Amino acid sequence: MIRFDGREIPTELDEIVDPSATILLVWDMQNDQAGGSFNKEELIRSTPPLTAAARDAGVKTIYTQATPYLWRDESPAWIRRAMMEQKVDHPSKLKPRRLRGSFGWQLMQPFAPGEEDLVLEKRRPTMFVGTEFESLLLHRKATTIVMIGCTTDGGVESTVRDGYYRGYFMVVVRDCVGTYTEKGHLEALKRMERFADVVDSAALIKIWRGRG
Repeated sequence: MIRFDGREIPTELDEIVDPSATILLVWDMQNDQAGGSFNKEELIRSTPPLTAAARDAGVKTIYTQATPYLWRDESPAWIRRAMMEQKVDHPSKLKPRRLRGSFGWQLMQPFAPGEEDLVLEKRRPTMFVGTEFESLLLHRKATTIVMIGCTTDGGVESTVRDGYYRGYFMVVVRDCVGTYTEKGHLEALKRMERFADVVDSAALIKIWRGRG
């Protein structure tokens, strides 16, 4: 820890992920995202021990569920982009997105939240648009966000950038994030090194087990 102008600047990982100032954000571990990840088996192995260590250390855990607007309620900009991607000439021809209650929308069983965890629905691939997440951070005086979940090159990366820009310490757990292709995963991890500490779950588990 460094003292600077009356403030403390953490320099080591164990200082950054102090349970009293840390939120574990489990991003969209849903059947159609985590279930479609190239490294799904690694996620299933690595994530439960990490969430258990966080719980035992008193780290607050928040799960997200991507719940998009129905197309009739969506932004025209997003509708236009979807039409281009799906190569259709009218919004009525767009495929339905992840519907609340559907199999794809539900959290995968290996990643089910505990009784003390929070689950937040959100509509954009960043936690800082349209949710009460920052209020929760304020309530808990949290300064660090540890991110796991899917997708590495989607909402995980967007939230890491947004969180860093807002002044939060961001930590990404490389063996607990995933996406549809290994190439997209590795490239996103490399980009996020500019904004976050990218670490293995074993390092966090060791720190949090020592504090539990």
